[in-house]
Amino acid sequence: METFFGELVGGFARVIVAALIIWMICLLILLFKELFSPGKLDFKAYLYKVWRSLLFSFEITAYGGLLVGPYLMFKTEKYFTYAMVFVVALLFSALAITIRRQTGNWELPKFWS
Repeated sequence: METFFGELVGGFARVIVAALIIWMICLLILLFKELFSPGKLDFKAYLYKVWRSLLFSFEITAYGGLLVGPYLMFKTEKYFTYAMVFVVALLFSALAITIRRQTGNWELPKFWS
């Protein structure tokens, strides 16, 4: 039982760290895009784009974990570790789909524009 919870927490940590790395990459792209765009910086619109990129990075990480988890499970033969990553990605994916269904927003975010 102790191993299960340890691996489950490890799975959450791996998925969240991967999402934060993707978010930081999105922030760099967004920062340079705003930096070189003509006109004044609308801070409220910029923060909205930052928030949307955070949600997008967690969603992409959850969907990617559904593919990467089983691949790494059989490639590295650490079955229990990456099975927990797959379970966490499945939970995050279900949460993301539920949020999209409740908000009625099925299109990709437009934080790049």
